[in-house]
Amino acid sequence: MSPALHQSLLMVTDLDASSEFYETVVGVEPDEISDSNIEYDTGQATLVLESDFDPAVLDAFGLEEPGDDRGDGVIVAIEVDGPNEVDAVCQRAHDSGETVRMDPTDVDWGRRIAILADPDGYTVEISAPLDN
Repeated sequence: MSPALHQSLLMVTDLDASSEFYETVVGVEPDEISDSNIEYDTGQATLVLESDFDPAVLDAFGLEEPGDDRGDGVIVAIEVDGPNEVDAVCQRAHDSGETVRMDPTDVDWGRRIAILADPDGYTVEISAPLDN
């Protein structure tokens, strides 16, 4: 078997605010919920929002605490059901007062994309193939 992406985990400062963003704005539905995390089955891999780990837990795994710029260099790319859904997600973001970094745009590589920021500053690309 070839290696496959199983899970992406984002450590978040406010699990409620982050889950509200991903569920209400992006439109994903929770698959599993616990006190410290929420998992979303996206079909190919699981997106996990995890409350910040205790420093002792991070240390046990050789990890550092995320800093204030936790979203720097991270892009979560989510494909939706068509270009109109990209527009709808972006509109929900505007309506909810979320940060829209780039309104829906058709790009040269045949996709419609919008770029949002989640409550912790992670970049979230919402995209779909353009209709032919």
